[in-house]
Amino acid sequence: MGSLLTNNSFKIYVPLILIMLYIFFPSLTWCEGYQEQKLFDGKFYSSEDLKKKVETHTQEIQVLDDQIRALETDVDWMILKINGIQDSGRTAPSKLKESISKKEEKIHALLKSKNRLENLVQHYSATLSSSRKQELGKLSMKKVSAIQKSSKIKMENISSKKAFGESNRINKSELQAAINQAKLSDWVEITGTGTCLRIETTLPILFPTGSAKVANEYTSFFKKLARFLKPYDVKILVNGYADTVPIHNKKYPSNFELGATRAANIVHHLVNYGLKPSIFQIKSTGNHRFAAKGLSKQKSLERRAEVTIIFSG
Repeated sequence: MGSLLTNNSFKIYVPLILIMLYIFFPSLTWCEGYQEQKLFDGKFYSSEDLKKKVETHTQEIQVLDDQIRALETDVDWMILKINGIQDSGRTAPSKLKESISKKEEKIHALLKSKNRLENLVQHYSATLSSSRKQELGKLSMKKVSAIQKSSKIKMENISSKKAFGESNRINKSELQAAINQAKLSDWVEITGTGTCLRIETTLPILFPTGSAKVANEYTSFFKKLARFLKPYDVKILVNGYADTVPIHNKKYPSNFELGATRAANIVHHLVNYGLKPSIFQIKSTGNHRFAAKGLSKQKSLERRAEVTIIFSG
């Protein structure tokens, strides 16, 4: 008897539950879809609302751009660090590689948010422009000219706020043209790609045996390089090396100190020519890098320093 009652109750309540689900969940889907569609419905907002939304989203895009550039710079520095560790014959920590992966995932999420905001800005700007044209059509011809001029100035102000974060973005062709104009093409080359470009010295900065003194022949190059880099937002890594001849004295206890001092002296020259000390990082692996990669037949080429410049924007 109890089993029969249970079966009857089941037959009654199951259809009721199915009906409730059919009614309730589509309404949720409709509500969410309506809210998303409303964002793209320009007619839902006044011209003043559209203007405020364009300005607000433009500022949000700029914040995202700054975060993306900062993460890309961090990733690039980590890659350089891993390369340096591997060049010295050691194994890079797995945590360092995991950190790169996490930052790249964060970059991907930020780019997705930025793309959505860019679409909204583009849509609202087009709707605002159309709305203003309709308003202008209702005015007298005498007022049209003055209002169009004012409208043009306002729209230019909006676009000047880096709506798509591209105004300060450096591309490879522009950077190469600037290098050529600065007469540095014989000294440096572009090695980076994408949004975080790098340039590296192609001609070695050489030093005498057991010395960290920078030769006068490099003065012109350092002056040109410092003048060229002043307008840019950059980080500069200077790596100093030594040959395999051991050194041990009061000034240089080992080849590590010798290589580091060579790098530091180059930094001093560039700072003297106007670059900020805060943008530099000094690195030295002594002679170990060459042991890992194979020694040069010419020891003079082992006694050198290399400069890597990372462009942040």
